Amino acid sequence: MAHPTTVDSLLPGDHVCWTFDDHERHLSALVRFLRGGLARGEQVLYLTDTFLPDAFLAAAQAYGVEVREPERTGQLQVTTAERSYLAGGAFQAERALDGWRAAIARARGQGYSALRVAADMGWTVRAAPGVERLAWYEAQANRIFADGYVMALCCYDRRLFTSAELDRISAAHPATARAGAGAHEEWAPMLRVRRDPEGLRLAGAADRSNSEALASVLQALVSDAGFLPDGAAPLVVDLAELTFADIAVARLLAGSAAAAPGRLVLRGARPALAELLAMIDPARARAACVTRSPA
Repeated sequence: MAHPTTVDSLLPGDHVCWTFDDHERHLSALVRFLRGGLARGEQVLYLTDTFLPDAFLAAAQAYGVEVREPERTGQLQVTTAERSYLAGGAFQAERALDGWRAAIARARGQGYSALRVAADMGWTVRAAPGVERLAWYEAQANRIFADGYVMALCCYDRRLFTSAELDRISAAHPATARAGAGAHEEWAPMLRVRRDPEGLRLAGAADRSNSEALASVLQALVSDAGFLPDGAAPLVVDLAELTFADIAVARLLAGSAAAAPGRLVLRGARPALAELLAMIDPARARAACVTRSPA
């Protein structure tokens, strides 16, 4: 039995930087992504910069995916970068983030179980105003996606970017994968970040390769903690499923708790992380080892 590929392994809330260098493999992955979403009753959006929308829909149909009815009902929407990211001739990061909030509200209102997005990011190599804020935008988008309704596959043709550029972009995503991931072994996102009523849950591994994504979500949590009424239970960062964190991430976690004393706490740290936290802030390290209360 074949192992699931990257697109088969995604769940609502995942935000993945997916790199490729072969358009046929890119197309095949997009079709799998599309097929999975339609079968699960999710709304599927594809923001293309590689294929013309009609050409992509024809190719998906040729791959055996019925696209005409989902396109008619709005379950499937395919558009271009010029009509989405670059509407008005420039990339406005705040407008793009507001666009995701509006798309989520529409999808929820129409009863879809999730919103599934694939976005070609080749347009960012053009000399369009605002593209210099791409990494900031990708990091900020995690605050929206961490609510667990959207899964986003950001498709980067690695032939168009330097290694340094891709490193900076990938750090703004909780997970990164290359085309073909899962072909010979099971793939899972490096880090999953989920907001819940009690605060934030982290699962997987965190280091410099995804630190900007984590930092953005933690900053939002610190801000939310500041608005808690006096006497309210603190927000919790649940670390029980965080299997690895480097010293920089440990500092980030400790700093977040210190920024909202009594209103934001760390819980469930595994021994290796607890040891790092003890080096940074012994008092909070003891509290961080306490298991989170069951729901």
